[in-house]
Amino acid sequence: MVVEHIVLLKFKDDSREEDIQRFYDGVTSLKAIPGVLSITVGKTFCESWMPDRRRGMNYTLTCRLESKDALKAYASNELHITVRDECIVPLLAEPPMAIDYESDVVLGDFAK
Repeated sequence: MVVEHIVLLKFKDDSREEDIQRFYDGVTSLKAIPGVLSITVGKTFCESWMPDRRRGMNYTLTCRLESKDALKAYASNELHITVRDECIVPLLAEPPMAIDYESDVVLGDFAK
């Protein structure tokens, strides 16, 4: 079963564009970690027709991994730790919210 690792982030209001670009570049580099199947990252949004459910979280990243063991290895991987500490933590206005789940239902490009 694949594992989805979802992280919701609230960046400081005064975050600079170059720091946000560094965040994007850092997160995308995590694809090089063994066991990572895909990484997506983006700014959250709320359209006028939707209720605002973001609770202040303005960026998110999702990492799809091969397994729970891959998630464990990812968490302690040097590249992950560097990206977290140098590209994410300095931008945070508050601690991130993260959730992980397993699924054997995967549709699209990563279907097994």
